[in-house]
Amino acid sequence: MNADAMTPVNVKEMIDCREKLGITQLYDPSGASESISRVRIHSREEGIGKPLPRTVMIFPPTSSDGKISTADITRLPPLSRRYLSCAAFSEANELPDDLRRFSEAERITVCTSRHDASLLKSRLIGLLREKGGRQIMCHGVLIQLSGRGILITGDSGIGKTACSLELARRGAYWVADDAVILEGRGDHLYGRGHRRTKKWIAVRGQGILDARDLLGAETIRKETRVDVMIRFVGGSGKEETVSGEGDGSMLDIVGVPLLCRRLEAGDGPRRMSDQVMNAIGGLLPSMACREDARDCKWRTNSAGGDRR
Repeated sequence: MNADAMTPVNVKEMIDCREKLGITQLYDPSGASESISRVRIHSREEGIGKPLPRTVMIFPPTSSDGKISTADITRLPPLSRRYLSCAAFSEANELPDDLRRFSEAERITVCTSRHDASLLKSRLIGLLREKGGRQIMCHGVLIQLSGRGILITGDSGIGKTACSLELARRGAYWVADDAVILEGRGDHLYGRGHRRTKKWIAVRGQGILDARDLLGAETIRKETRVDVMIRFVGGSGKEETVSGEGDGSMLDIVGVPLLCRRLEAGDGPRRMSDQVMNAIGGLLPSMACREDARDCKWRTNSAGGDRR
């Protein structure tokens, strides 16, 4: 089984799961920014060849003492260094200085794991499925208003950012502008800013500004649960909305049903922000009903688990 079709995750997400992966030592000169989408075990009987990009290559031990030898390091030929995101040495205890130097020179993350190669591969693939399989990026602005995560979308230039800044001035918390990462976790959808743009806000006529300087650090949130999507459309753009999306309808995002509302843009950010606040007020009962249904489902599943 391979992970070729999976959405990439970055090395940081692998590091965050180091206990599950049995990682004993790790050296990361790349700043955990490399992407991973494939896992492969290196066979000693075959040459390493040219791996596909974004590969974690697992190297089984050549000795039984848990030490990595110079011979192990020579299995990393120059051809492979341009493609590996990470070199993982299974059933190993510590990283020798030669391997650290290799890691620094080639900007490749290296680690050791107490697990054997098969178990490590299985858990890495599980990580890719869990982290990468339910994650997408969308264009929009994400705020938190009255304790609810609001994803505001629409065509470029329609006024999403200006509307959201007005809502922030009225007490909303700011999460992300432009590139929003949406991730499904269980029955809920969560959103955050892309790592490269999360600190910035593109304000028309002013350029790219630091969100903390513009709004104040106390109004910034790193992440929020997403409860509803507001989509602004132009006066003649209703036919361009998502199929099935209407007033208070549902849209499936990475397996999570999200409550949606379409609004007509125009009349400036103050008027648009009024529309958002009115829409959220009207949708609150629907949100509460959905949460009650989730709680009922959770209690039913829990009771069933107790009976087993």
